[in-house]
Amino acid sequence: MLLMLPLLVSAHACAAPQPVSEAEVRACLRRLLPLPQEITIERRVTVPIDVIRLELGAEESELTQAAVGELAALLGEGVLAQSRPDNLFTIRLECASSDAAGAIRAPGVETLAALRNPEQAYLVTPLAANGLTVAALTDRGLYYGCKTVQQLLRPGLANGRVTIPLAEVRDWPDLAERGEWGGSANADIEWMAERKMNLVESHVDMSIDAAGQGVAKLDETLLERGRKHAVKVVPIITHLDQLAGSGIYERYPELKGVGKSAKGTWSADQIAPCFSQPRMPEILAEWFASLASQEGVSDVCVWLSEEQLQCECEHCRAEGQFVLEAKAAVRAWELAREKTPHVRLRILLTQGSYSTNDKVLAAVPPEVGISYYDGGRTYDSSRDPMIYPLLEDYAKQGRWLGCYPQLTASWRIVCPWSGPQFIRYRMTEFVQDGLQCLCGYATPSNRLYDLNVQAAAEWSWNSKGREEHEFAAAWATREGLKDAEKAADWAVMLGPVAWDVYGSGIPYPQFFGRAPNMVAKRTTPKLGEGMFRYFPTVEHIDRDLTVCRQALSLAEALDAPLLTAETRTIGGYVEMIRSVYDIATAVAGKEALTPDEQRRVQALVNDLDEASRNTVAGLGEWDAATGPGLGGGRFADTVQVTDQTAVDVAAALAAFGIEDPSAPYRRRKTGAWESADFQPGAERITKRWDVTDTLLTPGRYRVEFVYTGGWWGATIYRVALATAPADQPEQLTEIAVDEHEGVAAYHNRDHVYLLPVDEHGPGVKYYLIADLKGVTSEGKPENRRDCNGDVWLWRERPDGE
Repeated sequence: MLLMLPLLVSAHACAAPQPVSEAEVRACLRRLLPLPQEITIERRVTVPIDVIRLELGAEESELTQAAVGELAALLGEGVLAQSRPDNLFTIRLECASSDAAGAIRAPGVETLAALRNPEQAYLVTPLAANGLTVAALTDRGLYYGCKTVQQLLRPGLANGRVTIPLAEVRDWPDLAERGEWGGSANADIEWMAERKMNLVESHVDMSIDAAGQGVAKLDETLLERGRKHAVKVVPIITHLDQLAGSGIYERYPELKGVGKSAKGTWSADQIAPCFSQPRMPEILAEWFASLASQEGVSDVCVWLSEEQLQCECEHCRAEGQFVLEAKAAVRAWELAREKTPHVRLRILLTQGSYSTNDKVLAAVPPEVGISYYDGGRTYDSSRDPMIYPLLEDYAKQGRWLGCYPQLTASWRIVCPWSGPQFIRYRMTEFVQDGLQCLCGYATPSNRLYDLNVQAAAEWSWNSKGREEHEFAAAWATREGLKDAEKAADWAVMLGPVAWDVYGSGIPYPQFFGRAPNMVAKRTTPKLGEGMFRYFPTVEHIDRDLTVCRQALSLAEALDAPLLTAETRTIGGYVEMIRSVYDIATAVAGKEALTPDEQRRVQALVNDLDEASRNTVAGLGEWDAATGPGLGGGRFADTVQVTDQTAVDVAAALAAFGIEDPSAPYRRRKTGAWESADFQPGAERITKRWDVTDTLLTPGRYRVEFVYTGGWWGATIYRVALATAPADQPEQLTEIAVDEHEGVAAYHNRDHVYLLPVDEHGPGVKYYLIADLKGVTSEGKPENRRDCNGDVWLWRERPDGE
């Protein structure tokens, strides 16, 4: 049924339209993200807001109501008035449907049907000088058209009037699905929808009920938010080797895979199920059916086992673990769709399935979607193509293919990266290879990778739109930076240098022991390989350092702490790369050093120490600029491993008489907490650690509480340093206290404590004492257990040292 809702407001004479200059068009386009595929702006008109009306000529749905509501929120509820004269500016929303054939009046709307992803396509057309029509084939397309209109109107709102670009737009997305899983994706549905991202894949609670039935449920609020913002929320049935938390093996122990090859390496709970047992696919079907029954669920994604595990029973071994898992997922879908025929299945490939992906693809019917994930191949920042020939051919056959790339420096560490070149390269690859879906990974928060995530939204929608510089200028304009051109210069200047760094595995995995090991083994470093992969010559390293200095000048001129901190961090890593190369070259193959060589190597180690300190300082500034603690435990790991690399390189050279110049100021792990420390009814405790070997001199000391794993974090209330006679450790005297509430968890808050030590006396013991609250694992379900963390202590470096 076609609804015509004349939403009228008060009358004023509309001003005559005025031509727009090229500069005005460019400024207008910079407010749009993503850039529409086709857009022309030749005129604009300025009108009082209270002459604008909304007219809805479309099937009224939850999504069209949301579109109207968002426009009303922007322009004021007056646009919804019912009784006003006719001298108006009208924004008319029109949507075709099977019940309203021929109702569309906007010329050219029929061309949308021939576009890629036509259900998301839309038109914006001027109505002479007194209106705009937004037209689409579906309510999703209409919603996206309204998003573009909002972006066109928002900059021109001032003093009760609005300047309206009379734009002509025909637009559609290159990729059908554009979104994320993990990180802050669930919380960011509205933020993502503003940028026309339309997918969130989300983990669910899976369990076995008292009757032995599989039950799975996705948060209803999440689904509702998705429906109102054109975001598809896809529930995830998690990696099939990680089902222990559901309670399935407690209820059905026979479903555990048998043999050594069925057991994972990183957890006793990681085990391949035995899909030869008939009950196993039935439970999978029950979980699938539970999810499919929820309003708003149109797809369910089943993640294959993450590691290369194999149940060793005769049947499983004969057919192969991953083929059996895929077939079980298909069978679960077939059983579930007897009651929910609308719900589709997608299957996630993994690094475990990689060697048998061809067999998995052959085992699933054409209507099942395939998503590609591999912890080493899609969580990758290199310049290598991601979609390999098997999947290229699969997509060329018209099969549904998605990919899970990282949009960040690394899945493991948290470092700043605003890299438009990297994101454009990856999105262009996906579009050209015929993919349907981007499901990016930006852990732990989109706020840390704002430019990259928005770039993914831009080029997954319109892969042939803006060049990198113009996109970066649009991003800077929308973010309110004071000079968009200079900010764009900064982004395109620094982005490739960061790509050299992160694409070479710095800091992960190369700083997780590999760089110090190269020095310790006296191995000759090879430029263009390993940690120097994208540094083919020394001159290339030096050019990147020069670019970093130039980018830093730009960032400082912009008075943008976030950009300055990112530049210092990346520049620091390049300095560390150069220092490690010089050190490794100087000691390669040597068993002893001459005095001159020793002095030179010590100077190089001093350079590495300074570069490490510069990098850590940059990371700290970035953390403060993005929101302290937002990076969580992985950010703390990044800081620690950056510092530790300098420590370990110096230690590897101790036999040559080389010293660590920052030894007195190094972070040291001095304690820990774990779930066993906390008991039911006594979860707030006092912990004490002997720090005598760490606290060696007077100075100001920092104590950091770092969450390392488990479902729960810890709350810290008070931290103190105390002394005691060496032979009477219970006679404690507090000498410094910092009392404030902090949280060490996935997202930290105020988790660093400052303790000044004015004097350091001989013959005494020093103790660190913390009043903290954690969570016991007793009585908790398997997937809601553990509360673990480490305590780090270090002396601050005095000013000027």
